[in-house]
Formats: sequence, structure tokens, C-alpha cells
Amino acid sequence: MVDARVSEDEDTSPFLVRLFHRTGSFYRPEEFASPSLPPHVSIYTWSTCTLYELALELAAAKPSALPSPAIGTRLSFQLVCPDLRGTSTINTGQPKFAVKELGSIVIGEGYPGAENPDDADPDVMKDDSEKDKTLADWRFVVGDYISCAILPPLSDGSVAPPSNARRGSISSGRDSRGSSFRGGFPGRDSNFSRNHGRQSRAPSWRDNRFPSGDWRRGEQLPEGPPGGSRGRGRWY
Repeated sequence: MVDARVSEDEDTSPFLVRLFHRTGSFYRPEEFASPSLPPHVSIYTWSTCTLYELALELAAAKPSALPSPAIGTRLSFQLVCPDLRGTSTINTGQPKFAVKELGSIVIGEGYPGAENPDDADPDVMKDDSEKDKTLADWRFVVGDYISCAILPPLSDGSVAPPSNARRGSISSGRDSRGSSFRGGFPGRDSNFSRNHGRQSRAPSWRDNRFPSGDWRRGEQLPEGPPGGSRGRGRWY
């Protein structure tokens, strides 16, 4: 029997995700507004991608970002998205960002050298219940960012608690499963089609162009951007 998740991935195209990484703490939301973005890797993945798979992508794309040996290192993740509260259709101001905690994973968990979940302090392991959730579960929208705080083992060899990564200003901003939002996210920085050919960059929220109307996070965006359509008329 074919795994349903694998079958779903075969029927869809991967999309671009910018995965930002930093040792010791998360980036502050305002740091994403700079024209020069913080260090990151660009990966193509699917909405079924989990935190564990994001960790594998980071390790493959940027091995030097992780300590050596990496066993016992905690990787904490945040969703970073444009904060559209109070944003009008025409906005010339600097973009603002909001973040949402996604949880964390511990490299090598269950193997020698990593924390044993049965013996660990509850604060150390409390974020790990989210590690199997997917980007779709978190209502990731194409154009959002993922931020990763890399927390090496503590001086005594124990796993760092998730709270060590939470520094700087953090806001809840756009994401709410029951709330409506004004504006939207016009698209990917690069579209990856079924024939794996890259298309030119679509207009995005960095161009200060937002589709009008109210919509719920995770729903299909309004048809057609202002001034013309692209592709099938959707905001890609």
C-alpha cells in the first residue's frame, strides 16, 4: 500500500522555503525587515514537511551551522510572517513581522549522548510534542519564513531548554486559526513548477502589493493580482 503522504507529495509541486538559522537564539522580528536578510538556506519542500525534516534539510544544506558533534543539540523553530495588522492596500512603510512558536527537536534523541525523555526536566522536553506537526498543520503560507535557533548542549552535556532561544521581542501577529486578516501574500520568490523549471519572481508582500478583501489564514487567496493575472490567475 502506497503511503498517503508520499502519494500526496507526488501530486503536488514543492515550494520555496527560506530557513533562517542562528546559534544561541532566534532573530528578532525586526531583523527580517532589513534589505539584507540574515543568514539562511533556501530549500524546496512540501506542506507535509515536519520539524524533523526541516532539521535534516538544514544539516544537508549547511553542515557548518551545527556543532560537531551535533548529538544533543536542540533546534527550535518559529514561523515568521508579515504582520498585516493595520496594513492598507497601499503601504509604503517598512514591513513588519510576527512570529509563532513551532516547537523543537533534539538531534539524536533516543541515542547515546542525547537527553533521555524519561529522565529529562519537563522544561527541557516540553516543546517536543510538536515535532511531528507539518507546515500545513501550522498553516504555513508560501512566502512565510522559518527561523531556527540552534542550541548546543550545555556545559554539563545536558540538552538546552527551549526557553534559551526566546530572546528579543516576540509578537503573535497574523496567525490565528479563527481570525480573519486584511491583505495577503502575493507569492513565492520563485515558483517551482511540475516540470521542475523555475519561473520568474512573482510580486510579493515586499513590493507592498496586497490582494484586497478579508480571508482566513490557510485559505486560497483571491483570484488575480491587481493589474493582471499570472499563471492560472492565482497568487503564486
